[in-house]
Amino acid sequence: MLWSWINAAVDLVAQNPSWALAIAFAAAIIEAVAVLGIIIPGTPILMAVAGAAAMAGQPMLPFLLLAIVGAVIGDFVSFWVGERYSRQLRLMWPFRTRPHLMLQADRFFQRYGTLSVALCRFIPVLRSTVPLVAGMAGMQRQRFIVANILSAFVWAPVHVFPAQFAGLSLERLQDGDWQTATLWAAALAGCCAGGWVLHRRVVAVRAR
Repeated sequence: MLWSWINAAVDLVAQNPSWALAIAFAAAIIEAVAVLGIIIPGTPILMAVAGAAAMAGQPMLPFLLLAIVGAVIGDFVSFWVGERYSRQLRLMWPFRTRPHLMLQADRFFQRYGTLSVALCRFIPVLRSTVPLVAGMAGMQRQRFIVANILSAFVWAPVHVFPAQFAGLSLERLQDGDWQTATLWAAALAGCCAGGWVLHRRVVAVRAR
């Protein structure tokens, strides 16, 4: 059953490569947009599509570039909304009914300033609320854009490459090539270990 689902996803991506790219791009944007990033799991969608694309033999560079651009757009949309509607936001859903969302983002931004824009990408919930708070707090737009772009160049590879390695490992495993599948699985494990270390460091910074 699992293989049939995987094969169906791979076939769908192979037959509709432009749609796969569009979905990955949209997922990267959604992940960073305030409220949407909390409700819709953009990162798993991006990684699932990238993994299926890798199994379908598609190059990862377009997915990587679109993930970077989408992440930058998503964060900037959140920043612009915060900048434009700073007074009204705290009285709107979901921030009116869940004040802790804004409180946590407020504290994180006040503590780390520009650096918070980069760090928040790797922390659930905060990744879509800190840019909003940065806009509400009147952060200089140029500073935000620099931090936004630079951090996107880290965030995208951290998610796209592990998805690629997972897809290639599954492809080789399905073909019975255990040796190559093991090599790709080792690459995936290395990426996951690096991502875990990065996440732990970000969490440690947050806890200070």
